Amino acid sequence: MYETISKLIQEEIGFDISHSSHHIEIYRRNYPLIFHNINTDELSVLNKELINHMGDIYLKELKDTTTIPNIPKATSEENTLKHEIKIQEKKFKNFTIHSSHRNSNSLNRYNFNINVDFSEFNPKKITLLKEDNNLFSNPSIIVQFNETDNLQFSLKETKSFNDKEYYTYEYITEDTIQCKDILNIKILNYLMMTPLENRDIYKINMIKPIKHNDKDYLCLQIDNHDIHENDELGLLSDNKIVKSLFVKKCVQNYILTNLEKIDHTKEYSCLQCNKNIEISGSIH
Repeated sequence: MYETISKLIQEEIGFDISHSSHHIEIYRRNYPLIFHNINTDELSVLNKELINHMGDIYLKELKDTTTIPNIPKATSEENTLKHEIKIQEKKFKNFTIHSSHRNSNSLNRYNFNINVDFSEFNPKKITLLKEDNNLFSNPSIIVQFNETDNLQFSLKETKSFNDKEYYTYEYITEDTIQCKDILNIKILNYLMMTPLENRDIYKINMIKPIKHNDKDYLCLQIDNHDIHENDELGLLSDNKIVKSLFVKKCVQNYILTNLEKIDHTKEYSCLQCNKNIEISGSIH
């Protein structure tokens, strides 16, 4: 089927992708999802949907990222070189967005905004902690940028670290997100549903050093939290993380962390740094 699709692409725009490892990988990653989402047992219907879906992905990528010459006999190597040169001309540089650096008016780590000093962002992958919510019920997730661009990311790998599991999803086509000053981001499940509706930056009502069982701690009093032992907390002041704290004990609304020197005249809030979400890509 890939051979059929590559022939159609070459007939349409004169670009030979039959031996392109990049486009073969895109096909390999997409076709299981298409078969899963199409509710039919008819092979002809499945093949038609596969051709339409993959054709749209390839045509959009190739038309957006390269100027394709109308030369029927152009070789794969020549077209690949032109494609690479066109991409290099854009002069993108690598960049990673961290949900823990979100603005204070953000709802939570799945629905947030950040200040930006760039005009274009090309997302590549997203890594986040596996949690008990609806986001992880399917190998695909949706990342919405600026409430308009809905991009589907597919599960690439999972890794375990400190008894926690992290999922990395990959975006397999090329899309450029336009932005100015502020970039809004929502992370949704495959049904476009939000995994969390509550705020997850917690106001600290009281913070002071204490001694408990002959050990020194910093005690945080927080209402209605979802903080657990071994969490890493980012202590926020003036919308910036000023200290990193590690949770040793949780007793109802009282959180005991490692002892740190802080300015007790300031007001603080906190977020869970171990639940930070990373969106990697390139900027221009």
